[in-house]
Amino acid sequence: MKSFKFLSRTLACVVLLCGVGCSFDTSEYSKVVVEPQDHEFYVRAHGEIISTQSVPVQLGANVRGEFTIAWMIPEYSEVNEGDVVVRFDNADMVQVRDRSLLQLERQQTSIDTFINSSFGERIQLGHEDIRVDGEIDIASIYTLLDDEVFSRNELIEQVGNLEYLRQLGEFVQWQIETHDQRHDAEIVRLEANLQNTEQQFETQQEILDNMEIKSPADGTFIYGSQWWGDKYAPGKTAWGRAQVGQIPVRGMIQAKLYVLEVDAVGVEVGQVVEMRMHSSLNQEITGKIVDISHIASPLDNVNPTKYFTLSVDIDDIDADLMRVGNTIDAEIITGELKSAFLVPQQAVFIDKDQAYVWVVNKKGEIEQRMVELGHRSPTLVEIVDGLEKGDEVSLVAPDEPSST
Repeated sequence: MKSFKFLSRTLACVVLLCGVGCSFDTSEYSKVVVEPQDHEFYVRAHGEIISTQSVPVQLGANVRGEFTIAWMIPEYSEVNEGDVVVRFDNADMVQVRDRSLLQLERQQTSIDTFINSSFGERIQLGHEDIRVDGEIDIASIYTLLDDEVFSRNELIEQVGNLEYLRQLGEFVQWQIETHDQRHDAEIVRLEANLQNTEQQFETQQEILDNMEIKSPADGTFIYGSQWWGDKYAPGKTAWGRAQVGQIPVRGMIQAKLYVLEVDAVGVEVGQVVEMRMHSSLNQEITGKIVDISHIASPLDNVNPTKYFTLSVDIDDIDADLMRVGNTIDAEIITGELKSAFLVPQQAVFIDKDQAYVWVVNKKGEIEQRMVELGHRSPTLVEIVDGLEKGDEVSLVAPDEPSST
């Protein structure tokens, strides 16, 4: 019997409208006779099963930059932990990595060349230092010779030569000291450049290692969405650490429903929702609304039609039957009335937050009647106070006589 619920409700609406039509007084005003009746208010919606808890599928934590998706496993595919689910186009990064590798080789060659050249220069300065020390020793001997054997001029010349050699020795020592300082400073600079390039190379290699993303768990692979709502797909660009997909945790699901903005009258948190999945139309699913979006918005950038988004907790979850991505048709029960007075939406007027209707009295005159409203739908309104059984309510204001 449940499978005929939508049809039975449709027939009920037809009967109600026929009743409204039969009560019109076509002599002057279209009107409806108020009679108590049972009625169920409901709003139709559509949506899908979504995951409330999942394992993210994303690029490595240290990966930065933007990358083009070359391939993705079909959405809703069953995957095992370790299966490749996404591949990125790595051609540009391979070129960047190779250039860094070439730069590393050149920098290492420059360091080796500098070390060899500096080593040869240091040996040459050492030899020069030894030579000067030897000449100083010889010159020192000559300055101690007897002035009776050598002339004064020869002795003065030897003393001058000794002073020159000592100054030359100090200069050679200064060259050795500054050479070592310059050598150490240049090595620090060259090795710093090499280390920086090595870090770049390691980062680029890590990025290349992450050009294939593997599933972190067993389950169903679901495509992730970009911040504006479009799902990732081959050819689209993903930034570092972007969540390009997810593996839902089995059984951790919820219904996400969309209600047209114009139909969302009376929809509230806590209301019962009756749903049917397109993959299993003969099985009814029930749940309750736990959250409603604050504003209505379009579902995509193409269709401007606005919808409110509802989150619905499912009463009895069947993890084998209810899979993430299953589409749903739903009815939201916004009110169940017994012996209620109902009038068409068009018969109710509002003035400064005060609702009123136009009632045709027994004299055939039309008068304004203040009323209190209850449950509402896009087509019908419950009148909880202000009307009595048998009242005739006009569907138009006095200055708008019916053409019929």
